Amino acid sequence: MTSTLAGIRCRRRVVSCLLLPLYLPACSSWRVGTPTPAQFVENERPASVRVTRTDGSMLDLGSPVVRGDSLVGTSGLGLARVDMPRTVSLPLSDVRSVAVRRFSVGRTLLLVGVGIAVLVVAACAESSSSTNNFAGPC
Repeated sequence: MTSTLAGIRCRRRVVSCLLLPLYLPACSSWRVGTPTPAQFVENERPASVRVTRTDGSMLDLGSPVVRGDSLVGTSGLGLARVDMPRTVSLPLSDVRSVAVRRFSVGRTLLLVGVGIAVLVVAACAESSSSTNNFAGPC
């Protein structure tokens, strides 16, 4: 009885470890706003953007707006105390691009396909191990 219980726990751990990576890619991707960062922010009014500066550094801004020749938004939206929200103003001349997080159909289909494949492999492993009465090394 205890070997059967240990086998079930082992299988649950294996399935959990196989399914865990599916949460990592999510179903979205960053898409660069066009034609220019200023026009994109003014026309689309996104809730948040990822700004790439001309020096290559990146910054996430919430509630971005264009004021004069600057891109203004809220930064520091993390959970740590040092990440308290603060208003940031960047000259548009220092902004190479802005990107927004969008739903990705391709990634979603890939995620669903991999999930189904993992479940099929786990089911096949379960059926083959139950016919051989072998609980494995777990």
